[in-house]
Amino acid sequence: MNILEAKNEIKNTIRIYLAKDANGNYEIPVERQRPTLVIGAPGIGKTAIMSKIAAELDIGFLGYTITHHTRQSAIGLPFISKKNFGGKEYSVTEYTMSEIVAEVYEAIEAQGKKEGILFIDEINCVSETLAPAMLELLQHKKFGTHKIPDGWILTAAGNPEEFNKSVNELDMVTLDRVRKLDVEPDYEAFKTYALNSGVHSAIVGFLSLNSNCLFTAEKKPEGLELVTPRSWEDLSYAIFEYEKLDIPVNMSLIGGYIQSSAIASEFAGYYAIFRKFGAIVSGDEVENGSLTDIDLSGSNFEEKFALSEIMRAKAVKIADKAMAKVEAADAALKAAGAENVNVCVKELLGKYKSGALSRYQKSEYRAVIEGLSASDPRDFAAKYAAECEEYGQSHVKKIENVLCFAEKSLGKGQELTSAVTSMLTSENFVGFIAKFGCPKFYELNGELLLGGDKAREIAKRAIKTASGK
Repeated sequence: MNILEAKNEIKNTIRIYLAKDANGNYEIPVERQRPTLVIGAPGIGKTAIMSKIAAELDIGFLGYTITHHTRQSAIGLPFISKKNFGGKEYSVTEYTMSEIVAEVYEAIEAQGKKEGILFIDEINCVSETLAPAMLELLQHKKFGTHKIPDGWILTAAGNPEEFNKSVNELDMVTLDRVRKLDVEPDYEAFKTYALNSGVHSAIVGFLSLNSNCLFTAEKKPEGLELVTPRSWEDLSYAIFEYEKLDIPVNMSLIGGYIQSSAIASEFAGYYAIFRKFGAIVSGDEVENGSLTDIDLSGSNFEEKFALSEIMRAKAVKIADKAMAKVEAADAALKAAGAENVNVCVKELLGKYKSGALSRYQKSEYRAVIEGLSASDPRDFAAKYAAECEEYGQSHVKKIENVLCFAEKSLGKGQELTSAVTSMLTSENFVGFIAKFGCPKFYELNGELLLGGDKAREIAKRAIKTASGK
């Protein structure tokens, strides 16, 4: 299966493990809650999906790489205590709390979540001395004598043997205590993730044309070639910062992340094309409608496709900003209507500090936290929600200007069709048009793909799926 299929499986598993009966007890006993073990190549997003699941379910998250732990740090250090048995005092060896269990309690305090995910990475690389403790963990959710708090679900991940010399093959006893999912690199899954995570549009565009370049791990006479989804995402962060500081993106940078000279060279060529057109539309002229088209009569398919990706990214970025404000406004209204506003503000602060928010969400959440704390909560929330509605409507026009520019410049061919289709993969974009509408998008989607009514129905279904309702 691919990483998104694995994400859905894990998410559903956690949902049933957290389900409670009428008396508030977990429907599935802790000892029957098999940890989900994801086995897959390095860099395909195993850790990323775990934190994403926690954010979507609004539960806590703690990630741990187990390889650096000793038996003592995992199960605790011995100490002598005094106990009375049958009227006689004895010296008894006990153990301090495991460092890992202690960090779960600290995460509960810091994140304000009584339920969450404890994710153990590289679980199949533990030393032989830790193996018995890991078996106890998998079956009874304990490190030494200390249990993981109820409501914290155990998940784990590891690499196949061919990717890591430290891997120890899991025996039958261990495998009989987990739910094992084998995950393979998959371009479509990565594209969906990339479009919803703000991966640089030059990378999205390049991989759309060269999906075979997403992943490679091969030993060659000149050395190891390694390219993974993580390589591309890390390169994306670096490119954004290079561009922000006006530092040229060259082969030295690209090759440091994309450890295949052939793939790095191909991407460098595409990035040069991307930058050429990006420079033309780098300002706000397209969004505000002052730049309505450019002449592409002498351009080839790759150049037109690069421009279509730039336009796709512009439209999605506008939607991302608006939906961040929508989410923050909803949170403000909920907090203002609660019995204890301070508790809600504390929860919002925990979410702000969790690392699960995008940069646009962080900005809006900060404004809401400060506003609720500094003024009358109900008055602030009402004003913020009204501002959000006005903001959203103004951004409908910006997206329509982007779409009109793309249509006039590219025509209604394959490149524009690709851009419009990819927009529907973005949860925020779909959420935006479902909430605020966008006549030009419906028009283009109807002409290029499915018809206006059908486009609206797809948008409604997509946002319903994205919200988990």
